[in-house]
Amino acid sequence: MQFNSGDIFAEHYQLEKKLGTGSFGEVWLARNTLADVEVAIKFYGLLDDNGIKDFREEFKLAYKLHHPNLLHLNHFDVFERCPFLIMPYCSNGSSATLIGKMSEKQIWHFIRDVSCGLMFLHSQNPPIIHQDIKPDNILIGDDGKFIISDFGISRKLEHTFRKGTNKVKSSGTLAYMGPEHFSEKPFIAGTSDIWSLGMSIYELLTGHILWEGMGGCVQLNGARIPALDNGYSPQLDQFLHACLSLNTWDRPTAQQAYNYANSMLRQEVNHPHSPSAVHASTPPLPPAPSRLQKRIRLSTINKRMAGWIILGILFLFMLIKGVSAFFGSIEEERRYNACRTTEDFRHFLNRYPASSHAEFVKQKICMLVEDSIKKEIKKNRIIAPVSVDTIEPEQPKKEEIVVKHPSWSRPKPKVEIVSPAPDTKKVKREDEERMFLNCQTITDYEKYLRQYPKGKFAYKAKRAIQQIESGMMESHPTQEIHVKKSTRVSFGL
Repeated sequence: MQFNSGDIFAEHYQLEKKLGTGSFGEVWLARNTLADVEVAIKFYGLLDDNGIKDFREEFKLAYKLHHPNLLHLNHFDVFERCPFLIMPYCSNGSSATLIGKMSEKQIWHFIRDVSCGLMFLHSQNPPIIHQDIKPDNILIGDDGKFIISDFGISRKLEHTFRKGTNKVKSSGTLAYMGPEHFSEKPFIAGTSDIWSLGMSIYELLTGHILWEGMGGCVQLNGARIPALDNGYSPQLDQFLHACLSLNTWDRPTAQQAYNYANSMLRQEVNHPHSPSAVHASTPPLPPAPSRLQKRIRLSTINKRMAGWIILGILFLFMLIKGVSAFFGSIEEERRYNACRTTEDFRHFLNRYPASSHAEFVKQKICMLVEDSIKKEIKKNRIIAPVSVDTIEPEQPKKEEIVVKHPSWSRPKPKVEIVSPAPDTKKVKREDEERMFLNCQTITDYEKYLRQYPKGKFAYKAKRAIQQIESGMMESHPTQEIHVKKSTRVSFGL
């Protein structure tokens, strides 16, 4: 949309002259013919219905902001799909008219007013980042205060305006963009406005922009910040370097900048003719980090990294241990399910003594041993019918008849028992074990029990006798029988 001086806009705004061209539109001085007052009108590009709706929401947020160092927005309207804002007119113009002409005291006033306005914007929820601090956007009020203008436009609306107007930000705006805008992953923070403030200060003092207007991108390649002339205080030079720090966290906040500028102005009032006294008594600015501080910060980062690495190693170790235990339990179950014989179960118990199946395996081994004993008895059983009171003489029969041997004619054991040394416990234990292992018949077990009634294998000997007798009774339940004392049995320890 084209505008000319003298045009009547929106029925009662008469355009007088163009004040400037911004990133997304033009600013005109106009007269409200109804109220007969001069106002500033900022025109934006054409927008569709969604764009106008978004613009209205942005205006509602900005309209609620009231601060002495912020230019208040009076009215919002749309004319032929062109949104526009009505603002107070500042006849003194912008701080761009003071480039190269400001004294150090004026600069401290500039820093105090701009940082105070930024402090208010950054304290909002969510924080409002101006993103375009530069001399052209810092107006001079009628009372001499510096006022921030052109704020409250979100990135979403910036994208909408760029699509509608096919424009990008000017090279002037690029010159005030900090290095974080040009990093591999661009981002903005509250101290991004502080970097722009530092570049504005340098331009107002020296009359030119650093690094040929290339902005903070050159700092990523190691560009250094030149020192100010000797005519300015070391405090101002130090403050400027802090604002233009490469890292956002190394820059002062708006609150710190405001407090520091206030302290400098108070010292100037108390010592108007003694610059050295001002410099000596001024509290130090939150400084740009020294090499030692950088090393400390780097050391802290390294410690954090080491901590995360150690945690990662521990997690990996526990993961490997858990996976190993999981597959180990699978292998244990597979071996357990594959057990069929006594030897299989014994091998399993030797390999996994703490297994959850250990108790059952022990019981299974005992059951298998008992079954093997019973089978051995049934296979080799020899029985003979006897009377209750007397022993009948041997009769020739088809089935072998075994007569109970009297006590004076009991068969001798196969292995002669060696009397243990009366004074050696180890020898006694060995003799007892040897005698028990050589037991093959009931007579042998009875002889062992008579000699060792409380021996180590007494229980097993009694159990073997019972199994032999019960096996023979099961074979002939209806007959009275007498067990042959020489009947043999194999008993697994």
